[in-house]
Amino acid sequence: MGAFVVYSFVSGLALLGGYLIYKWLLSTENQPRFNRAILLGIYAMSLVVWPLMKAGEPHAAQGLVEALPVAIEGVVPSVEGPSRPLWPAVVLVVYYIGLAAVLVSTFVTAFRLVRIIASGKRIDKDGYTLVLLERDGVAPFSWGRYMVMSRADYSEAAGMIECHEKAHIRAGHFVDLLLAQAVCAVMWYNPASWLMLAELKAVHEYEADERVLASGVDAREYQLLLIKKAVGVRFPSLANSLNHSKLKKRITMMYNQKSSAVRRMRALAIVPAVAAALAVVNIPAVAGVMAETSAASPAVLDQPAVKVTQNLADMQVSGDEPTEPKKVTVIDIPEVPAEFPGGQSAMFKFLMDNIKYPEEAVKAGHEGKVLVRFSILADGTIADVEVANNVAPELDAEAVRVVESMPKWVPATTDGKNVVSRFALPVSFKLPGDAKTPAASDKKITVVTPEGFNGQIYINGELYEGNINSIDPSTIKSITVPADKDAIFVITK
Repeated sequence: MGAFVVYSFVSGLALLGGYLIYKWLLSTENQPRFNRAILLGIYAMSLVVWPLMKAGEPHAAQGLVEALPVAIEGVVPSVEGPSRPLWPAVVLVVYYIGLAAVLVSTFVTAFRLVRIIASGKRIDKDGYTLVLLERDGVAPFSWGRYMVMSRADYSEAAGMIECHEKAHIRAGHFVDLLLAQAVCAVMWYNPASWLMLAELKAVHEYEADERVLASGVDAREYQLLLIKKAVGVRFPSLANSLNHSKLKKRITMMYNQKSSAVRRMRALAIVPAVAAALAVVNIPAVAGVMAETSAASPAVLDQPAVKVTQNLADMQVSGDEPTEPKKVTVIDIPEVPAEFPGGQSAMFKFLMDNIKYPEEAVKAGHEGKVLVRFSILADGTIADVEVANNVAPELDAEAVRVVESMPKWVPATTDGKNVVSRFALPVSFKLPGDAKTPAASDKKITVVTPEGFNGQIYINGELYEGNINSIDPSTIKSITVPADKDAIFVITK
């Protein structure tokens, strides 16, 4: 349930970025068909961008984190009280209440439309069904394959009204409105979803007005009809009504010149705008909130305070060399391990961006792998950071600093309840050949494919197709090979 809310949020950011550019650069252009295509393109982009981003996450980055691994050392007693913070569960409840409210409102509107259509006399025509109502007060509208108007409107201006509504029916505007309304339901809290619906309906009216005028109808006579029909029942969500509220803009658009093809190039600005909007999800604080929300469940609101006690377990920390098994008291082996906000690829990026090689260590030629152990508390806070194997004071301190600077994690859980887990993270420091002291540089750096290796090579998270021995050793910062030898991960300076 939480993952769907995160999908809605990320898609909403993309929709907002696209809408702002459309409104700024394209909404006043007299090019209704092109603008309709752009609006539908913004919808499509916003709905698929998050799945594509998730599918495109580099598996190499994930493998690297496993190779530098965050290895579970054990689990310590959990805290009493609710296992997860309440705010993500509250967000979920509020979101789904809003979603339900919009869906109910949509179904009520659809029911009203069905009743109105059922109350009139139906006349089958070429490609649509005309519905004539005995009562006045309902402005002419089209919905699906139905064209609805009162008998009075039919007697007064049947030709112009039918021409206008047939344009909606033949262009399939009804399908656009269903899509836009579905987006409004999913992103009900996002103003951009409702503003996009309004823009789409306006474009529909511009396109229908253009078709009427192209048929030879006098522009002033048609405009007078629109003014006369500016009152009456309208269905803003699902139907194309003749008395659309943007009457002034519609009349202005009729007198505007057609936009040139060159001006359509402005639509290209939508792509970087959407990318800029989506960059928000890479902010650590936002990624942490999204991770909490994705893992949330409304069931947290009903959870009683608990305190679990269990048995002993033998677990071993992974690293380059085997370590002695360490017996630790645990409450439970977590069903879901703790996770860095944004996932393993986000953790990989965080380490790459924040680890700095201390100048003192460079001058002294110190290098090696510092094994840092730390706790992930029930609220995701990092605590009890310690170095398990001292390499050099400067390197030890840098590794501890980076771990302590991490944002809150998504804590480990068992039976839907947070537990406090211990992790071990190897942080590798390796000097390039030209940065070593004379004593250290006497050691020639060689890269040798491990015996039995049949996997792939990744450099800085990207697949490398060449031979590993062709890599310039002086550019290599660290090399990691997991125990199963299914890949080699290289980090360059």
